[in-house]
Amino acid sequence: MTFPEDEARFYTAELCLAIEHLHEKNIIYRDLKPENILLDEKGDIKLADFGLSKQTNDDKTKSFCGSPAYLSPEMLSQKGAGKESDLYGIGAVLYEFLIGEPPYFSDDIPTLYKNIKEGKLKFPKNVS
Repeated sequence: MTFPEDEARFYTAELCLAIEHLHEKNIIYRDLKPENILLDEKGDIKLADFGLSKQTNDDKTKSFCGSPAYLSPEMLSQKGAGKESDLYGIGAVLYEFLIGEPPYFSDDIPTLYKNIKEGKLKFPKNVS
């Protein structure tokens, strides 16, 4: 499922506010994906499934976790991931809102990870 650009922009703006709020509390969400974004009765987003979230004072977390298609390059490097991983997740979600699948997607996990670390992101011509 894809969204028109205006809707994708609205949901992504709300997602940015939600992640900003968590980051102000030193919480790294670590599992951004469309399945964890719910809509309330007014059409506003609500984040769900905080099972992989972590509160940290040093802005980094060393554990490897998350859904493969949405892992950030930092997470895959295993050098520690922080708030930047959530920012990557926002971009990955926006990409899926617009395109219909995660960036760099492959059914083959090693290929997916290689694409995330080294691939060049492509956008169809219909995306402004």
